[in-house]
Amino acid sequence: MARKQKKIHHKLVKAMLIQLVLISGVTLLSVYGAAKVVEKVLIKQALEGEADFYWKHYKENPTSNLPRTLNLTGYMERSSHSEPVPEDIAKLPIGYQRLETREKRPLVHVSERYGRKLYLVFEEGQVAKLALFFGITPLALVLLIIYLPAWISYYMAKRAVSPVIKLSRKMETVNADEGFEIDFSDIEKNADAEVDVLLNAFKQYARKVEQYVDREKNFTRYASHELRTPLAVLKGSLALLERQELDNRQQAVVKRMHPMIKEMEELLEALLLLSRDQTPEETSTPISLNDLIKEQLFQIQKINSDKDLEVKLSFENSIKEIVPERLFCICINNLISNAFNYTEQGSITLKIKDRDIIVEDTGCGIHPAALKRVHEPFYRENRENIKVKGFGLGLSIVYRICEQLGWKLVIESEQGQGTKATLTIPQKET
Repeated sequence: MARKQKKIHHKLVKAMLIQLVLISGVTLLSVYGAAKVVEKVLIKQALEGEADFYWKHYKENPTSNLPRTLNLTGYMERSSHSEPVPEDIAKLPIGYQRLETREKRPLVHVSERYGRKLYLVFEEGQVAKLALFFGITPLALVLLIIYLPAWISYYMAKRAVSPVIKLSRKMETVNADEGFEIDFSDIEKNADAEVDVLLNAFKQYARKVEQYVDREKNFTRYASHELRTPLAVLKGSLALLERQELDNRQQAVVKRMHPMIKEMEELLEALLLLSRDQTPEETSTPISLNDLIKEQLFQIQKINSDKDLEVKLSFENSIKEIVPERLFCICINNLISNAFNYTEQGSITLKIKDRDIIVEDTGCGIHPAALKRVHEPFYRENRENIKVKGFGLGLSIVYRICEQLGWKLVIESEQGQGTKATLTIPQKET
């Protein structure tokens, strides 16, 4: 199953969302980083400055009052002029740290001079609220300013590609069976130069395709008439010959011509059916592919009765399937005929294993370079020197039939050793 492609509109929305998420993330990280800078640098320097200022006054007047404000409280170890140092604060070492034992987790700066310790406790709650308020408001404003141009950019990009989106939706609704003329008038009104180039290219290709289809239909109609006429003449001539008194040799020749004419008629019908791209007519009930293979082998053996080849049948199982009988016979007939045509001595083996029908010979084989091109029409390896005559259409027809019916053909060959063709008929789902 083909992978479902994403539409341009979805890609634009995705690109805009990614852009906004990245901008928001970078902005939030910046605010968070600024908050950490305030905590780690500014507050720390402020507390260190406050401690130095107090120790300077303490040196001049040991009875100086300790700092006490809304957010800052000072404690002095072994001081009769201040409150006793709380037990959890007294355990803190000298330096700058956060007091984890309290709910608000205040910042504490501990310093020691003149045989005493000074504890400065900073309650950052109020400051944090102010910082949050004055940080979130500018942040929201900045994000709004960023989001608005981003949305305008998205809207302008969407308008720029909207003709392409409309063209895509228009092409999704096109049904080639209804004709190749496509009305692009609604898109051409607002089409840019690039879209106009696409529209002109679509129109040009549509006209070309329509010409090719008409040409093929005419060819099919004329070919059908012209090819049926000589076949009808041959059938009539054979009917007249059968009324004559013929010896055994002549009768044998006439009998050999009957299946060949019938095969040509079936091949012609199959080719015309494929050229019209119609659905082949299938059997109403499953048929035995084993029996069809035996019938084709019997006819081909009669034509190649002069060759002394060993023919082996190895049917491990029976395949019964609903298939277009004529097309299946064309495929098998071609594969078996090629095995007889290109094998002068040795053996030809027909196998059935699971869903695989294998035709294997000990003939001349195919050159590796030619093996890659066996599906090409009119291609034949060493056309000038080869004994087998033909136009190089057999295998290309088989490949076309397999492609249309969902069958699989694999050809393996080694030059001078032989060729193995494997036709796989998948089992239909019920």
